[in-house]
This record gives sequence, structure tokens and C-alpha cells, in this order.
Amino acid sequence: MSLTTRPKDTWAIGLKNTALVVIDMQRAFLDKGAPAEAPGGRLFVPKINELTAMCRKLKIPVIFLKSNRRADLADSGLMRDIHPRRPDDELAPLQGKKGNEFYPGLIVMPDDYVIPKIHYSAFFAGSSSIEPLLRGLGRDSLIVCGVATDVCVGTTVANAMMLGFRVFLVGDLTATVSEERQRAALAVLDSCFAKVVTFHQTMKELGELAKKTSI
Repeated sequence: MSLTTRPKDTWAIGLKNTALVVIDMQRAFLDKGAPAEAPGGRLFVPKINELTAMCRKLKIPVIFLKSNRRADLADSGLMRDIHPRRPDDELAPLQGKKGNEFYPGLIVMPDDYVIPKIHYSAFFAGSSSIEPLLRGLGRDSLIVCGVATDVCVGTTVANAMMLGFRVFLVGDLTATVSEERQRAALAVLDSCFAKVVTFHQTMKELGELAKKTSI
């Protein structure tokens, strides 16, 4: 093995052990002018729909994570100090607010899993039920996309890896508030926590799996 090759470079998506995780594709992060807007995220909603459709076809579980803190901020902890939200801010990712809704055009099907979370990382203790769900489904590899790359996506990916989940991060289906932060986040995640791939690579690999299984 060369010094530039790492074992993760040989990781492959498997039908029986992989789940797709779509993170925080909500109006709070994608609506134009939203306080936490990741503008690039609006552009790849159609591609996420393509990816979720392919995964459903292959019987790969599709999981949508959703920021879902209480409107009174009682479960927000120190996020109240770091990212204060006004009670009347309709674009906050809080229960009952417009910002809590999935972005228009994002296709979520009845058989998909929608998991609320209250911390940036879905895997942080008490944040969500994603880890027991994945263990119950027998899934130890994740295809991940969504927003924001250096906040909820990044912390979720890092925690997932440290809990033993292989992560295929679809880099061009992630976004944050600036291109500078996007480049830095992907570099760190690829170096330490995930195998960063492209949408084209992911769809090609899934397509080859579909051919092998005659789907």
C-alpha cells in the first residue's frame, strides 16, 4: 500500500449494511435570507431527490434528520448563548416555526425515517434516536448529505465515525454559509472522519449495485 493510499479508499457501498442520512434540509437553513442560510443547499435539492429515489429502489433506508428544538429553547443548552433566537423568529429551526419545515421541493416519502434532533450532532447523547435505529436496522455504513457542512453535518459525521460507522460523505451535496468554510470543512472531514465522494460517484456505484441485483 502506498503512502498516499488509505484503507478507506477501498470502502464500498453495500446494499445490506448502508443507510442514507440527509441532514437538516429545512427552511431555516435554505430559505433566502434565513439567519443560518447555506445558500448552496437550495441548488442540490433535485439531486438529493435523485439520490433518495435510488436508495429507495435499492431498499437502502432513507433517513431525514431534522433540527427540532423546543420553541421556548428549554432544551437548547448553551446554543441559546451562541446562537440566540428570538421567540418571534419564524425562520428558526424550532418546533412550530416555519423554519422547522423541510425545504419546498424536497421529497420525503411515508416509508422514510424522519428523526428529530436537538443538538448539532445527531449522535451526541440525548440528541436523537439515530444510533439505536441504525443498530436495529443492521446498518454500519452511511451515505451522508445536507447542511451545514461544518456544523450539523460535520459533527454528525465525526461522531458517527468514532462510533464505528463508515461514512461516505457526498461533498457536492453539502453546503455551508461560505465557500471558504465549505472547502475547509470538507478537507478536515476527508482527512479525519469520512470518505468524501461526489454525487456522480455515488450514483454510479448505486447504479452498478442495481444492475447486479437486477433491479
